Amino acid sequence: QKVIEESGSTLLPDELKKVAFESAGKLADAVDYTGAGTVEFIFSLKDQAVYFMEMNTRLQIEHPVTEKVTGVDIVRAQFDIAAGKSIRDLKWQEKGYAMELRINAEKPEIQPDGSLAFIPAPGKVKEYVFPERDYIDILSAIDAGVEIPPYYDSMVMQLICTGEDRNDCIEKLSAYLDEVKITGVYTNLRFLKAILDDEVFRSGEYDTGYLPEFFKRKDMEKLIREIEESSDAQPQNIDSSVIRIADSDELKVLAQSTAVFYRTPAPSEPEFVKVGDVVTVDDTLCLLEAMKLFRPLSLAMYNSGPAPLYPPDQKYEIVRINPANGQAINPGDILFIIKPVS
Repeated sequence: QKVIEESGSTLLPDELKKVAFESAGKLADAVDYTGAGTVEFIFSLKDQAVYFMEMNTRLQIEHPVTEKVTGVDIVRAQFDIAAGKSIRDLKWQEKGYAMELRINAEKPEIQPDGSLAFIPAPGKVKEYVFPERDYIDILSAIDAGVEIPPYYDSMVMQLICTGEDRNDCIEKLSAYLDEVKITGVYTNLRFLKAILDDEVFRSGEYDTGYLPEFFKRKDMEKLIREIEESSDAQPQNIDSSVIRIADSDELKVLAQSTAVFYRTPAPSEPEFVKVGDVVTVDDTLCLLEAMKLFRPLSLAMYNSGPAPLYPPDQKYEIVRINPANGQAINPGDILFIIKPVS
């Protein structure tokens, strides 16, 4: 997933930039395309060549950075085309620099294999503070008191900055993020701040392998703590006493967040588990979908605390499956009833 978009490129030579521009025009002409569109290329550092990836017949989320450096209102131009007007005489010239930050409602988690994953984190916004600045544009879908649902993409804001050059944009954005606040839900604001302050990012000498290397260089546990503290979101911690069923050896498996529950990987596929099945803590029980991201659920995912809720050397029988396929669930809802088997 994209995190920061910028215009222009820190590494693309002028001659290859010209090739990309000309190729995009030729492609649109070849298919007699009318309207706004986005042609994507990938730049190979090894080959020093640009390769065509795809064309999206629409504007993309990052189009504001192009508007900022060219002075062209692309959305208005698109409407002009749809109204039968011509943009043949449209003039543009690159000036300055622009960066866009994607602000997502996500919580970073260290996975059992040590990798880092960003998990969609819907919830209700408490505080929303974004001061006005003449060099900052904000496209936002949230405000204080707004409930972020689990049904859509996790991106809730775009923050666009203009500056004289790349360094100017980075300095402005880094300072601005110290002034902003979103609480009540987890966001990637502190993560974005860490990237903007990273020496490798600031150098402009990076490629598509940047983020994995960034994670290795940084103290990710410390960053996760900072994100949790700044968000003031209430974690859905589950206590071992809560999962026990009185006068029984049965245990509850509770939802930790808002999501949509799926019993099968696809409509035509069999269910992950059925009543009577015996499972280990690593077996997938269901899929949980939030903000267009599907996440398999296993009992092992509840064992991140000092004392595991479901001991990993124990097997469990599925006694009951509560939600229907495609049902919305909320924190604390009972998903499964299970019992240990010897």
